[in-house]
Amino acid sequence: MKALDLLRADHRQLGQLFEQVRQTQDFAERRELFEDIRDRLDWHSSLEEEIFYPRFLKASELSELMSESMEDHQLMREIVGELSTTYDREDFNELLEELIDTIEDHVAEEESEVFPRLLGALSDDEWSDLYEKMIQRSNTAEAA
Repeated sequence: MKALDLLRADHRQLGQLFEQVRQTQDFAERRELFEDIRDRLDWHSSLEEEIFYPRFLKASELSELMSESMEDHQLMREIVGELSTTYDREDFNELLEELIDTIEDHVAEEESEVFPRLLGALSDDEWSDLYEKMIQRSNTAEAA
């Protein structure tokens, strides 16, 4: 489904940023990459929380999965908040690795457990509608 493909593509973009972080020890560059991760994560989380997850919260068998995903997002926001105010290199690097690990765990769970369970939850037309809303949000965000 195109909506899932859009989210997977965004996961890959985050993964590329993580690789860049892991390839540099330069503190200023790591801080810049963190800001890129933060911005991408903010966009991705809002897309999921405001458009994608609500579509599945109504289905009782899926609501727990969606709630768990939103809890993961909250944890990520807390780590991002700490990173934003941390200037000690060692603390920053430890928190950045914690953030990356948390995101990677979340992505792995979404792609291996959550997404497959969602496939039969919507009709083709509903998936198309969801994708269009996500694209519209993406275009609006890019224009801003």
